[in-house]
Amino acid sequence: MGDFIKGRVPTSLPSELARGVRLHRHLDSTSNRMPEMRQSYVHFGTELRRPAPVLLDLIADHVLAVQWCRYGVGELTQFTTTCYKAIDHYPLPLNARTFYDRMKATDLLAQYAERDVIERAMFYILKRLRFDRFEKHLHQIVETRFDNFCQDFHQYFPLLRNVAQTFIAEEH
Repeated sequence: MGDFIKGRVPTSLPSELARGVRLHRHLDSTSNRMPEMRQSYVHFGTELRRPAPVLLDLIADHVLAVQWCRYGVGELTQFTTTCYKAIDHYPLPLNARTFYDRMKATDLLAQYAERDVIERAMFYILKRLRFDRFEKHLHQIVETRFDNFCQDFHQYFPLLRNVAQTFIAEEH
């Protein structure tokens, strides 16, 4: 939802959903300024500097899914099912509903464990941002620098978890 609601968070949203959108935005803005995240942007090179934050979000989703046993609780598919059940309770804007319905039907969150799924998502973003000429280059980066991305993830993810926990505690 945080990616689909632009501008001010509407007061018409249920309070839990509005809080989730604010958390999403807080994590995005915090992560974009973190030195540990910026260190990972460098792996994309100068050509992909502009889309690097969005691309890194997807790489992080992939690493989290692959390393779920290290960072999550229970099975990944149990977690994704819980997420979809929670989201089902909320009215979504049409563009978000279309994406969400596809996400749920394919269990996209669990599919993030597959590298080709993440790469397709990154290629879509590159195309949308008119960087599609770098698709092959991005594939090479993901192939050759994946271990670097994983090492960086292990540094910044615990920091982001703390940011989220602090935000949630202060919002209550």
